[in-house]
Amino acid sequence: MSKKELEEMARRREQSEAAKEDNLSRIRWHWLTRNQKEVAKKVIGGDYRFLKVAGWGFLDKFIIFLKEIGYLMVLDVDGEGYERKLITIAKLLLTYEVKILRGIGSMNQVPQLLFGDIGLMTLIGFTAEQMKKGHCKRGKGKANKPMHKDTLADALDRFTPQEMERILNAGVKILAEKGFIKDRDYIMDDTSLETTEKCEGCGRKTVLEKKTTKENGIVEIPVTTYGFKLLIIRGVKSRQVVAAKVIKIDEDAREYALPLLQQAIKNIGEDKIKLLLIDRGFIDGIILWKIKHNLGIDFIVPLKKDMRITANARGLRNTEIKGKIYRASGKNISVIGINDLTSYDQYGDEEHNQENKFSKDFTGNKINAVMVTEWGGKVYPAGKEKVFLTTLQINRPLQIIDKYDLRSLIENTTFRELKQGWLINKVQKKTRNGVTSHAILTLCMYNMTNAHRTEMGEKLTEKGIRRFRLQTYSETRNKIVIASGDYYGVFDIEEFAILIGKPPDEFWSIDPEKFKKDYDLK
Repeated sequence: MSKKELEEMARRREQSEAAKEDNLSRIRWHWLTRNQKEVAKKVIGGDYRFLKVAGWGFLDKFIIFLKEIGYLMVLDVDGEGYERKLITIAKLLLTYEVKILRGIGSMNQVPQLLFGDIGLMTLIGFTAEQMKKGHCKRGKGKANKPMHKDTLADALDRFTPQEMERILNAGVKILAEKGFIKDRDYIMDDTSLETTEKCEGCGRKTVLEKKTTKENGIVEIPVTTYGFKLLIIRGVKSRQVVAAKVIKIDEDAREYALPLLQQAIKNIGEDKIKLLLIDRGFIDGIILWKIKHNLGIDFIVPLKKDMRITANARGLRNTEIKGKIYRASGKNISVIGINDLTSYDQYGDEEHNQENKFSKDFTGNKINAVMVTEWGGKVYPAGKEKVFLTTLQINRPLQIIDKYDLRSLIENTTFRELKQGWLINKVQKKTRNGVTSHAILTLCMYNMTNAHRTEMGEKLTEKGIRRFRLQTYSETRNKIVIASGDYYGVFDIEEFAILIGKPPDEFWSIDPEKFKKDYDLK
């Protein structure tokens, strides 16, 4: 046997042993535990493995939070696309999620901004040995420790959309069981995740957009967009995304509305969703009927201007019928509630719609509407009113509009924040699996961060991830992470100086006497 063949056998044996060790660690799920006093004793005795400037202080508490609620076990999936697993899949996924949390938009920044923070990587679960030697032979030098950046990017393509959805769903179930999700009102909407035409498996959508030109005035020009759509259902108050799916940008979102809603119910429990605020793009008579009559959920949805029921409602603007028409006005708004409209022919089950096509004496099912005749000080002329369809009682029609106005939260505090603060549209792997993995893992971190901030007693509203990073930066100023055995601790640099017996003459960050008392030091 040649020298080359012997080297190849040794390499394969090494990989096999590493895979066995990795599988055992996946079962045991070994994590360092924070123990300040134990580590302090080790430092005094000179028995500690390494120390490093601390990373983003939020992550120290946050990773403990994920561990305590059981989310880390959710990440321990099989990984259908992996033949060999030199790094535990859970550790790989958590590393990518920490990249998301730190707002690292480019994989080229990962070696310096993520892998270079040894203290943070230790919190994630990497050992000192792994940080020194790395996990595989890919790449050279420090850039390969603990793994090559491309290994992290390639991982996105190896997980199926179904695996990613299972991770999100399991995380939502944990949050619901722990009491983080107590909403009654939910929002269903979608947003685009645009890519280039080179993205493998992406959709293609062409629409006509009006443009003003010098030569021809207003003209319609075809505009083509490539990419995907992210469908989500989120709680109004909690901001938790309770179900989500990534589809091609040219697919009809209505096909996924009921399965998405049914998944949300599985995640948070029966009879939790009382009201669904629905985007106009999901409107469909059969779907709306099943939401109310099969699932027992009320809804509010804006009607399209070319629908017959819209015209029917507008025609009742100046009508007065007791028990059918209700008028109300507020500051810069006037609305009309209309009971029991029957002109939405498609509102019913499949059998109803089949009868609709062939019966001359067909009668539509009753449903309510609320029409807005003035909004924001603007009076809508006849035939231009905004009309909303609802299964709620409309004797107080202003309440319907107030509730639906909450749907704007998903655009202002979810989609915008996900794109600007969480970089959900900055995809690292230009494939369908890559886009889905990045989007779903981002939603997981969005959910967990919102829950964590609630646990810490912080308000959820108007706090994007970028602002939170700035606020928590001060927590780690002058801090170091020290690891010893199975434990780690986070200490101020002045505290460390006391532990090694070299205290400074002046203290600027801590009270030395209090620290000595807390740690039973003389």
